[in-house]
Amino acid sequence: MAANPKHIEGIYNYCDRWCERCSFTSHCAVYKSGQDLATEETDKNNKAFWDKIASSFAHAKTILKKAAGEHGITLPNPDDEAMNLYMANIKKKRQEMELHPLIKYSKQYMVEANEVLQNNEALKKRGDTLIQLVALGVKDLPETKKEVIELIEYLEIVQWYLFQIQVKFMRALPAFDDIDDNAFKTESNGFAKVALIATDRCIAAWQHIMQLLPETQDDIIPLLALLQKIRMLGEHTFPHARHFIRVGLDE
Repeated sequence: MAANPKHIEGIYNYCDRWCERCSFTSHCAVYKSGQDLATEETDKNNKAFWDKIASSFAHAKTILKKAAGEHGITLPNPDDEAMNLYMANIKKKRQEMELHPLIKYSKQYMVEANEVLQNNEALKKRGDTLIQLVALGVKDLPETKKEVIELIEYLEIVQWYLFQIQVKFMRALPAFDDIDDNAFKTESNGFAKVALIATDRCIAAWQHIMQLLPETQDDIIPLLALLQKIRMLGEHTFPHARHFIRVGLDE
């Protein structure tokens, strides 16, 4: 796949994984690999799913060892004590990152937005209301169809990015404070850009939903305020993220 001249190397590193809406799938090796999976290999409750992951990790390990050898690097074989220490350090750093204001606000948004999507009666009843308005002759079918399509579109956007903002910012925040690696910092900007774009799209989508359903503004305005706070803090934490060029996607 990597040798396929149509594939853009690394295009999958900083995307939002919304393949159904991506115009670059023909250039993406990850998308192609997913298309080649058998049905059972996409089901996490199936043994074939975990066998496929195990196979992928084993293949990655082989490639890593080969690359290390070509550069004269000897990879150590850590013992149990070293692995336990490493995993404890990872857990500690993750806990520290979860205390970062950006992650706390992103998690708060995820919880509150999900509650609005699940419990807002205006969103639940809008489809039935539109059907009734058509039946009564208050709205014509083309007008109603357009409104329904728009509402579905904006709801799909906020649902798709519901968890992704927090996840991408977690990827963007450095895992280790003592790492001074320009490549790592560059990668952080890439993940942060994806999170910021997701935030932008959620803000726009919620604004459109509120225009279509004015009765939802009491629920949506707090979400917009929270997203604005996330965007400002994200741009402050990653001042160079907006300028990061994602290969293929931003070129």
